[in-house]
Amino acid sequence: MNDQPVCQDIPTTITTRDGRTLRVRSLAASDAVLLERMFYRLSPETIYRRFFIAAEHASPELVHKSAKRLAAINPHREAALVALADEQGSEEAIAVARFARLPHNPKVAEASILVRDDYQGTGVGRKLLALLLSEARAAGLERLIFLTHADNTPMIRLAMGLGLPFQGRHADGLYEIHVLLEPQSATTFEFVRNE
Repeated sequence: MNDQPVCQDIPTTITTRDGRTLRVRSLAASDAVLLERMFYRLSPETIYRRFFIAAEHASPELVHKSAKRLAAINPHREAALVALADEQGSEEAIAVARFARLPHNPKVAEASILVRDDYQGTGVGRKLLALLLSEARAAGLERLIFLTHADNTPMIRLAMGLGLPFQGRHADGLYEIHVLLEPQSATTFEFVRNE
């Protein structure tokens, strides 16, 4: 692994299917407040699907600490992109896509994406994920791993619909999807049942 930052900060814009324009840039430590405000605009279902926690268990202290931790990116092993909109005169986070290299394998990273409920289904997730894939390739990654609930159909469709080969496993009510960044890889899907 080289010492170059993972994410080259080149701000860009994306447009939703309904014509709204969002700015996309690298997440910064100062964006913790944006992540915190975004959290409070998520539905309980979205909170559960993304953070694997019931909304009522997310105390203000936990939300604050988590937002600070998630915004503190180590540029040599992580990348995070945030999509922003102007809403009533203030900048708000709409979506965040991120990856972090695995400590034991720097060619593989865990990845995730979160889209605010009022922007879900507008194409933001797909476009932001495409930008994250570009960052992953530029960083020399070979694979991104997404972990989601087995009933999170939109996330599963999003990961599997990237036009890239994938390997999938289903176990204990979760899907683990390995998106392969090498085009010659074959798609496989394995169902694992724990006895």
